Amino acid sequence: MAIGLLATSWSMLIGQINIFKDISPCFRIHFILISFIAIITLVSDFLHYKFSYLNIDKLIKFMKDKGLTKADYNEDDYFKLSQFFFNFKQYTLLVCVAYFIILMTIVILS
Repeated sequence: MAIGLLATSWSMLIGQINIFKDISPCFRIHFILISFIAIITLVSDFLHYKFSYLNIDKLIKFMKDKGLTKADYNEDDYFKLSQFFFNFKQYTLLVCVAYFIILMTIVILS
C-alpha cells in the first residue's frame, strides 16, 4: 500500500494528465508529505524485517553452537526493535492512507 500511495501521489505531482495539472499548488505540499510518510513506512518495513532476521539468525547460531534442535524464541533487543518497527509501520501506513483519502476528497470537491 505504501508503494501504491507513493506512486499515486508522485504521479499527481508530475502527471501530464489535464486533471492533475490543475491541482492547486497548495495541495502539492500535501502530496509531498504523503510521499514522505510512504517512504518512512517503507523504511520501517525494511527495518522490521531486518531486525526479525537478525533475531532469528542469532537464535540459529546459538542452536548450532549448543547442538540444539529446538529452542525458545529469543525476545532480546532485536525482537523489541522488530516489534517497534512493525507497529510503527502499521501506524504510519494508517496515517498515510487516511491523509490521502481526505486530501483526494478535498481535491475532488474543490
